[in-house]
Amino acid sequence: MAEKKGKAEYFLVKGLSLLPYTVVVRFARTLAWLAGWLPLSLVSAHRDMVINYLACFPELDYREIRRRARKALVETAHTLASYSHVWLRDPEQTLARVRTVHNEDAVRAALASGRPVLFLSLHQSSWEVPVLVLGRMASSVIMYQPAEDSALDPLVKQGREATGCRLVPTNGRGVKAALMALEQGGSFGLLADHQPGGKQNPCVPFFHHPVPVPAFVHKVIARYQPHVFYLSALRVPGGRVDVYFEQAPDSMQDMDEGPLLTEMMAGLERIIRRAPEQYNWSYNRFRRGPDGKRRWYKKPRAMAIIRRAAAGEDRRSLFEGPGAAG
Repeated sequence: MAEKKGKAEYFLVKGLSLLPYTVVVRFARTLAWLAGWLPLSLVSAHRDMVINYLACFPELDYREIRRRARKALVETAHTLASYSHVWLRDPEQTLARVRTVHNEDAVRAALASGRPVLFLSLHQSSWEVPVLVLGRMASSVIMYQPAEDSALDPLVKQGREATGCRLVPTNGRGVKAALMALEQGGSFGLLADHQPGGKQNPCVPFFHHPVPVPAFVHKVIARYQPHVFYLSALRVPGGRVDVYFEQAPDSMQDMDEGPLLTEMMAGLERIIRRAPEQYNWSYNRFRRGPDGKRRWYKKPRAMAIIRRAAAGEDRRSLFEGPGAAG
């Protein structure tokens, strides 16, 4: 089944890449908008977004949560559909849609300093586009999670490496390649909002809730003392994209593991809050906590949480303490 699914996705992406970009994204946005009005019990991605919004934005009332989750569903569909062009079209077509690269001079100076550079990215907006921008500056090593049983994986790798970055898998071989790049004063990037695979990683707050985060980041910063930049994208009017390189505080260089990872996740949260609807809220980022698995995203439990939230129940009782959905 995995192979068949991979082949179906492969042909879908190939087909979309043949259509004009504006047609592709309008089609995706329209389908997502329609899906947003279906019952939450039928659309798991939308249901997961509502759960995440309820957990992360307790200050918003339920009607506003639903409105924003529908908007996020449309924006995520836009992002995913656009990758047919990012991966398969000439990268210059994608780069032509970049309106501004913020802080580019500081990044170029860091890359030329002889000191290693670490890029911390996240699933915000068109998150594939900054990789193409970065590839124009340096042959950075980028860590990713390959789907080796999917026919789509070669397209993803080909697209992300189109301007000069080099992808390595999230395994021992990839870690070795990343550390070698840093040893040589090069650059390395990863999606820092990914849930790490190992169970030994520490938990720190992310939108009020503790989640496991990659301790590997602290090890890299403590050992190599790199320049650290947050790397993100933001869609702006006119079908354009702004790319942000934002320098992390110098104080991170001397922090212990807990404070450093807390600061890292706070930095990612600040980026998300700039345009929350453009974050990929369909990702079950809170499925694990310090006490193990949470059951927020299981359909029966998720629907119960949503019904209680719609009835006006105190948000804290839905996610914390006795009777919570943890």
